[in-house]
Amino acid sequence: MQLTVTFSDKTISIMNKEGIVNLSPYFYYFNQRVMIGKQIEQAIDLFPEYISNVFFEKDEKKLGYFLQELNDYVIKSFKVKNYKIELSSNLSHLNNVIKNTLPNVSVKIKNDFTNKIPVELEKHLHNALSTVITNELIRTCQVSGSLFQKINRIVRLRIDFYIKELLEKGRTNVQLKFVDNQYSVQFICKEVNDQIPSINRIIEIYKQSINSHERIVQSLYEVYDGNFKVTFISPFSYGKSTLINGLFGEKMLNMDIRAETAIITKIVSSDENRLFVKYEDNRIEMQTYENYEDLREKLKTLTSVRGIKTPSEVQIYHTLGYFPGVTIIDAPGLNSRHAEHNKKASDAIQMSDLVIFLINPAHIGEANFSRQIKEFLELIHKNNKKYGFVLSKLDLYSDDYDVIMKEMETVLQDLDPSYSINNVFFVSGYFALFGKLLRDDKIDVNDVRKSHGIFVIENDEIIMGRGIEKHHSSFLLQFSKIKQLEQFIIERGDNHATNKLYLDRRERETAKVNSPS
Repeated sequence: MQLTVTFSDKTISIMNKEGIVNLSPYFYYFNQRVMIGKQIEQAIDLFPEYISNVFFEKDEKKLGYFLQELNDYVIKSFKVKNYKIELSSNLSHLNNVIKNTLPNVSVKIKNDFTNKIPVELEKHLHNALSTVITNELIRTCQVSGSLFQKINRIVRLRIDFYIKELLEKGRTNVQLKFVDNQYSVQFICKEVNDQIPSINRIIEIYKQSINSHERIVQSLYEVYDGNFKVTFISPFSYGKSTLINGLFGEKMLNMDIRAETAIITKIVSSDENRLFVKYEDNRIEMQTYENYEDLREKLKTLTSVRGIKTPSEVQIYHTLGYFPGVTIIDAPGLNSRHAEHNKKASDAIQMSDLVIFLINPAHIGEANFSRQIKEFLELIHKNNKKYGFVLSKLDLYSDDYDVIMKEMETVLQDLDPSYSINNVFFVSGYFALFGKLLRDDKIDVNDVRKSHGIFVIENDEIIMGRGIEKHHSSFLLQFSKIKQLEQFIIERGDNHATNKLYLDRRERETAKVNSPS
């Protein structure tokens, strides 16, 4: 009987005439060094960034090194010269990696995959549930949002176990430890259950038999609803699209959308580039986009109320890596002459966890401005939402920075004594966008030189046009002050969040969050 290594049902089994040996699907990879075995699973908490699951890993280089290590293990441990590999049909993508890495090993694809959930949907469900659980831990255990990726990586590696328990019991106990940004080891023990709406929605999808394109599209559209939602809102259009582009470092949204636009646009942290368009009759269309120029072209037809088919909502799934676990929402303007816009703006606020009000500095101090801020604050407090303020177009008003910030502080003191100046930001989305594009080699320096209003201050001299060089990207980013706003969003609207879990004893006992003494 020839020894067989089988990849099936998220397990790796090695079968010969003496029986079956199960191997952990987890492996350690760092600097082309690979380790496999049960001990790797036990190290997930402390080294999650170096540990992968062979069934989820996409990097063919890592998979190749894993297969080489597996090959050495099989040959040495079982004293064989050859063996064969069997793959479930849903793992056929591994076939090419195996052929390139182990050309002398025969591979058989088995038609034994009976999962009710299509593979393309299942990976999104795994990613989405990991995100929901991580956001729940950050929210309830007072963990810094800057630790999202580290915690999410641990949760993602164990997501099969959590899914199994949620399906069988309706609840699961998440226990993990991690090293925070102060290099202290922190512990979390927290139950999550299907009473959490976003978890319930994902579990219900798992329980269904989804076999039509329409059902897959509907499920993909809803699956990331558990992301932490940040809504940018303003009277009319005060540069929201430019600011959002600056946050992501891409010309993602058209920056000339008219004030009449009545579409809610959601920019969703995902693991695939997709565009979803939802119409008033609840019909949903799904498209892919190759790059952000392609995306902008597709969005152009969706930004006018004069269109024949007017969308009610657009979702942009992106893989940029900015703001993991977060959905950024560009909402229609408040205080619009269109009643429909005001309703959609109000709906966007209600669905949000954090609301950021964008302000044109030129209007600070006007009677109408104070009224708008008052109405916004009343709406925010009524819905019990976290909030912040962003003054836009810093590049045009930088000489008056201190005066404008003081005027803004005076207005807020009169309207909301509980406000914090730490939640007020004065930024330039325009400079942030060009700074990131230049830094990441996504734009030619000559195009930056030709861009209207871009300048650099160096040795007390203003440099424009041909004097701008690639290294000036750091000045553009520093001048934009975008970093402070990014941190505010990452920290889930809490500028006072720390990287350690400062809880009193009673809260520690309730949340079961501990740090070693």
